[in-house]
Amino acid sequence: MSQKDHYLFEVKDNVGVVTFNRPDRLNAVNWELATDLVELFRALRHRDEVRAIVLTGSGRAFCSGGDAEWLSGSGDRGIPGLSEKTLARYQRKTPAGPFAEFARMIIEVDKPVIAAIHGPAMGAGLAYALACDRRFADKTARMCAAMVRLGFAPDCGITWLLPRITRLSTALRMVETGDILEAEECYREGLIDVLVEEDQLLPSAMEYARKLAKGPSVAVDLARRFVFKGLTSTFDEMLDYEAVAATMSAHTEDAREGTMAFVEKRKPDFKGR
Repeated sequence: MSQKDHYLFEVKDNVGVVTFNRPDRLNAVNWELATDLVELFRALRHRDEVRAIVLTGSGRAFCSGGDAEWLSGSGDRGIPGLSEKTLARYQRKTPAGPFAEFARMIIEVDKPVIAAIHGPAMGAGLAYALACDRRFADKTARMCAAMVRLGFAPDCGITWLLPRITRLSTALRMVETGDILEAEECYREGLIDVLVEEDQLLPSAMEYARKLAKGPSVAVDLARRFVFKGLTSTFDEMLDYEAVAATMSAHTEDAREGTMAFVEKRKPDFKGR
């Protein structure tokens, strides 16, 4: 296991487990944590032994959103409009900085990412959960697009993610009111894919992640990539993209193993190559 003060990381059965680790702050994200998570996920994109990722939180929360000190503008780093501190050039161009960048990296890590949600997933934490491929949660889970409760417009990709995952009316309700949705309602609205008992949360998420990790991971990653591509492409464009993906995956060892196993009527033994 490797760790910093504010996150934990370990690899189990080709699954990378990333844990927000600020339990005393309900895993609220500050600038330093967001920066470190961006760097971690950028590195994980190139670690072939990690074929799937589980994102979870320690203690009583998944992630309660942006840290209050950061949001108030009272910390060491300024926030546009709320402090007089000098802003770095990068932050002037991208006010949300690594907070939004981490939501992007969950998708761009180019590997399946599964959220295991216990307790609050709010604000930026909601965005990170929504950016994952699937969301497993227990009955303590609560979701909220909390930005409006503090007078902020939504950020971190929430307005792109929400209407693609839940109903348009639910997405609008969440970003306009900041209502907190409890686990059962989240499940009914499609924000949670699998709702389990508290003691089954991480085992259930890990079981699914291991299933993906044991598969033909190049083909899995390409399929994931092109599903996201399809959200902003035409049907004709996707036919071309899929042809490229099929050609790329056909050159893998797993494609040869999969076709031979089919002919020989046996279970394939994929290696992720």
